[in-house]
Amino acid sequence: MMHKPTGVRGLLWCVALLLAGATGPAAAQSASAPQPAASGAAGEAAPTVRAEIATPLIEAQRLLGEKNTRAAADKVRLAEAVPDKTAYEQHVLARVKGAIGVLSGDADLAAAQYQIASTGPWMKLADKLSTLQAVASLYYHAKNYTKAIDAFLDYKQLGGNDPTLNQLLAQSYYLNADYANAAKALEAITGQTLAQGKVPPEIQFKLLADARGRLRDTAGHTRVLETLVQHYPSQANWRTLMSRLWARPQLATRLQLEVFRLQLLNAGLADATDYTDMAALALQEGASIEAAKILEQGYAAGLLARGEKGTELQRLTDKVNKSATEDRASLEKDLVRARTLPDGLALFNYGFNLFHTGQTERGVAQMEQALGKGIARNADMARLRLVAVYAEVKQRDKALKLLTELAGKTDPIGFDDCVRYWNLFLQRP
Repeated sequence: MMHKPTGVRGLLWCVALLLAGATGPAAAQSASAPQPAASGAAGEAAPTVRAEIATPLIEAQRLLGEKNTRAAADKVRLAEAVPDKTAYEQHVLARVKGAIGVLSGDADLAAAQYQIASTGPWMKLADKLSTLQAVASLYYHAKNYTKAIDAFLDYKQLGGNDPTLNQLLAQSYYLNADYANAAKALEAITGQTLAQGKVPPEIQFKLLADARGRLRDTAGHTRVLETLVQHYPSQANWRTLMSRLWARPQLATRLQLEVFRLQLLNAGLADATDYTDMAALALQEGASIEAAKILEQGYAAGLLARGEKGTELQRLTDKVNKSATEDRASLEKDLVRARTLPDGLALFNYGFNLFHTGQTERGVAQMEQALGKGIARNADMARLRLVAVYAEVKQRDKALKLLTELAGKTDPIGFDDCVRYWNLFLQRP
């Protein structure tokens, strides 16, 4: 949800600032002839307002205090009808009309009167800033983002630096489809907030990520999403990031099962296809016991429906269950064979299958022993699989230590992303 512009209480505060100083000279001024505007030099007379202008403006101020903008506008018209107004009288009149514009939500009126009121030497910088705040917020609320941006920039040019206004400027750029400036502004805001040891609102990261995406800045988009899940690790945010990994060009086919294992823990599987694809890949790689668990989770979640024989899902389920039953029955034979081999891969696979039968400690120990023995081919892939096992049994320190051995490795394509995302997932608070 985006920040909202200044509310009614804020507008009333702006009205008070707009009117400040406008009626003091008027109340003391008699019905004498018009006085020239003061230049501010020493010894020169202070600027004055004639009574025929001051009196209706004082009434207008009172009516504005009662939020009666229509009656206040009638009083202002009486003051406007007085001929030959001095520059200072025009200034005071513009401030009251501007206050009516602010309180009534008329951004164009408020902006036009600000331009008149700010031309003379009488409007203080604080009043200019508060008026521009109100004008910018009114335009933003009216969805006139082009004029809102102009007002925000005028505010910043005068030295204004309210964080809320900076955020509204960034959002105005975004809503005006100026994604380059939106990204630039949002980068500055989030960077400053993070540098202060604070966490920006989630919406800032999401807007920045979307702006980068619309600019087709893939690297920038992914970088922001990674920062997003670091601070807001919801399933929805993780799924968005994982979708970027799945969309990575030339993502290695042999890495896809590892991506599924990562997604299973950080975001969950989202639909029926996720469950069937992961199960099929696990079956293909000889992890039929894991495949059976995945399909059972899909059925339990209601995303897979048990149907009649002959359906594609039923054929996959039957094949997975048959293979899993056979693998469970041959586990101890597999161990005897694995111990005779010089390479540790068979022992590693045995431990992984044992882990998925529910024998967690024994399975993990066998996988660790296998890595110690040495695996000639795809040893890094085995380590990445053990990271997933450590994460599932909440052995975070072991997983992070193993990830340090995998840092900087980029083969196969997407491997470095998996390592980085496991680190993000395991290092969360």
